[in-house]
Amino acid sequence: MVNTLIAGGSGFIGRHLSKKITESGGEATILTRNFSPSIPYKQITWNPHDSSGNLGELIGEFDLVVNLSGAGIDKKWTGNYKKEIMDSRFLTTSTLVKAINTSSNKPKYFVSASAVGYYGDAEEGSVDEDSEPGHDNFLADLCVRWEKEAREVDKSVKLLIPRFGVILGKDGGAFPQLLKGAKAGVTFKLKGKASWKSWIHVDDAVSSILFMTQKGYEGAYDAVSPNPLRLDGLMNLIAGQIGKKLRIKMGPTMANMMLGEGSRYSIFEGQKVVPKRLQELGFNFKYPGIEEALKDLTENAN
Repeated sequence: MVNTLIAGGSGFIGRHLSKKITESGGEATILTRNFSPSIPYKQITWNPHDSSGNLGELIGEFDLVVNLSGAGIDKKWTGNYKKEIMDSRFLTTSTLVKAINTSSNKPKYFVSASAVGYYGDAEEGSVDEDSEPGHDNFLADLCVRWEKEAREVDKSVKLLIPRFGVILGKDGGAFPQLLKGAKAGVTFKLKGKASWKSWIHVDDAVSSILFMTQKGYEGAYDAVSPNPLRLDGLMNLIAGQIGKKLRIKMGPTMANMMLGEGSRYSIFEGQKVVPKRLQELGFNFKYPGIEEALKDLTENAN
């Protein structure tokens, strides 16, 4: 039985991962700032910005430590919120790494999340794990430093870095907002071109973590479907699933009013990413294509 500690376990991906682990016969423990009686798993409270506690002693009880912490990028970006986006990733990762490194009984694996924003604005051609990071791009710089913090973990611990694409799920991630937009008849365009979106269903996102650890894989891998598509195509498919038509094309000015600088990265820039490592190792996507994913996600959504 695999005993797993999940930082950010009460969040969208964490909830699905915890469920998957327990369904597979393992045990999930949530590392959280605030205890919640609504979470059906064992919980350990902590301050992710404080590395002076006894977390190192506690970590020795676990086979797998998973770091999913990080403020969402789907809110309006102010100067303070950009700092929160960074601190919630860098400081949390650093605290976990220090705890693992000081533990006398280290876990077998440290899984630390990243994102395909690592590649910057990669609209021309495709990228994979062998591609270089983007430059002069907030999300690319964020991911490079985020991964650098994770790579400070003791070399005796296997490090796995999933670079997540746009994660689609009914109860979180990007899909509820995309569905809301489709219901309102809204799509997005920038100078006549829609950005690439490398997506993954949340079930495949969490399954990929367990698959890669079972395979003994170390390093970064792209947690995306093998079939990316452009945002206008995605919005049209969502609208079609719920019987709506898209009549309003929202450009960068309106999007910037709603989301600030973040709209540039989440809407009008993207990456066409190939999940090379997952395919090489034989990962079986439950939802390889967007049609079957949206059929699952839009059930009872009208």
